[in-house]
Amino acid sequence: MKFNQRFLSVVAAMATVWSVATVQAAVVPFTEEFAADNAAWKDAAGADLAFVAAGGPDGSGFVTTPFSFAASAADAPLTVMRGQDSYDSSADAFVGNWISDGVTQFTAWVRHNAPMPLTLFARFATPVNFPGAAGIEFAPVLPNTWTLLTIEINPTSPQIVYEGPTANYNSVFGNVGNVQIGISVPGALAGSTQPLTLDLDKPTIVPEPAALGMMTLGALTLLRRTTK
Repeated sequence: MKFNQRFLSVVAAMATVWSVATVQAAVVPFTEEFAADNAAWKDAAGADLAFVAAGGPDGSGFVTTPFSFAASAADAPLTVMRGQDSYDSSADAFVGNWISDGVTQFTAWVRHNAPMPLTLFARFATPVNFPGAAGIEFAPVLPNTWTLLTIEINPTSPQIVYEGPTANYNSVFGNVGNVQIGISVPGALAGSTQPLTLDLDKPTIVPEPAALGMMTLGALTLLRRTTK
């Protein structure tokens, strides 16, 4: 009983520390599992993404939306999904200063049913949606296959393309409010009215391994000290 009381005290103390630490900060590490609903993620027009309870990359729930390239020019960026501060997507777990929060990588599982491989990107922007930057997955995503989209977040990442002269690593990742998933329109499908779908699961932000190790070590050290 004595151990249990101390253990619960440690858990309560750690919860308090984390709640203070995550005020106006992203939750790092964090994965949106879409376990029960769409977590307030939207499509390009602001409508709710559809929630599917099973069938994700690990068999669990995911979100999906229809789209087409009907109004899109070749090579234009087409935003399809939005996780945004204004929608309270994922309870704002992605909202914050990713630089000070230690975010070094964004990943997400994606799937589409276009008749050819597509180049997908993740767009990051401030809560007012500018300035922003696109993180491009250079490897084309094959049709009808869950594929892990991986974007390295750092000042020299070759995947990051900034939008306009005022956008840079500090101005974008120092105040992330919007996370969006999109597609670079292939020339062969530009203007096509063919109905397509895009699926999304497990968008994730993680810190560098060293930082995550220090966080874990700190928690274990606190627990050991209070349970002696």
